[in-house]
Amino acid sequence: MVALKKPQTLIQAVRYFDPETAELYLKSIKWPDGPCCPQCGSVSVGSIKSRRRYQCREKGCRKQFSVLTGTIFEGTHLGLDKWVVAIWMIVNCRNGVSSCEIARTIGCKQQSAWHLLHRVRHCLQQASDRLSGTVEADATYVGGIVKNMNKTRRREVRSRGAWSNKTTVHAVRERASGQVRADVIGDETGETIRGVISRRVEPRSYLHTDASPSYGWASRPFSEYPRSAVNHARDEYVRDNVHVNGCENFFNCLRRAVKGTYVRPAPEHLGAYVDEAVFRFNVRNETEWDRFDAAMRLAVGKRLTYSKLTGGAIR
Repeated sequence: MVALKKPQTLIQAVRYFDPETAELYLKSIKWPDGPCCPQCGSVSVGSIKSRRRYQCREKGCRKQFSVLTGTIFEGTHLGLDKWVVAIWMIVNCRNGVSSCEIARTIGCKQQSAWHLLHRVRHCLQQASDRLSGTVEADATYVGGIVKNMNKTRRREVRSRGAWSNKTTVHAVRERASGQVRADVIGDETGETIRGVISRRVEPRSYLHTDASPSYGWASRPFSEYPRSAVNHARDEYVRDNVHVNGCENFFNCLRRAVKGTYVRPAPEHLGAYVDEAVFRFNVRNETEWDRFDAAMRLAVGKRLTYSKLTGGAIR
């Protein structure tokens, strides 16, 4: 197979990825050693050129499939050339890109673009490996600004409590590599924070936090996560090498995407928007092609149907 070129800008990607080239590129990712049956794993596969599909030759199988089978593209009515343009925009636009913008760019309905975006976010889910060494930990709140609401909505929110319309997002950042992991959490109690830290950070790692009492458990003797903290209430943001500025950097990127681009993401989908922001933050020092290529390689082996995304509801 001839080595594929590597576009470095969006205009180059648009010019290069026609439907056939996009399919060839996906084949090189999914089947580097040639097509194989997704059902039985056989490499004895025939080609149905008129339909751009393959068929397993094993007598007990005979399954028909395409290069899209077993990827986030399965079942799509959009051409792969439109998908690659959309994915390029999603991973390279610093503050994200809205479904309306995607719909105008690739020529589809907003509903289709919304589903496309969530399928891409589904493949950008965070890695499960834990961070280690010196690790920053901090939390922020995502939600509407009360003063910008109408009078009825303001009264409703304030009757439930000042933070009732906010959702807590917790992040940890490995100081050496700059990698971030983030989670949407229901509350900021010590027990919840400890559970998140245990899942995301290796024991004996050194925590840098603010003075929040939610991290008080880490200051106890013989804690598995030794802790140093800065007190923001006293205008202390950096003390020697202790700070959480890396987490604050990530939160700024997340807030710009949520407030400036997506405006009002549904609470049940906020975790997907956080995954998208984490991916872009973790590959921020890569080239545009490398970010795109990393996302495309994560697209294999995952699928998100519209009914699953919407919980069976009709939108």
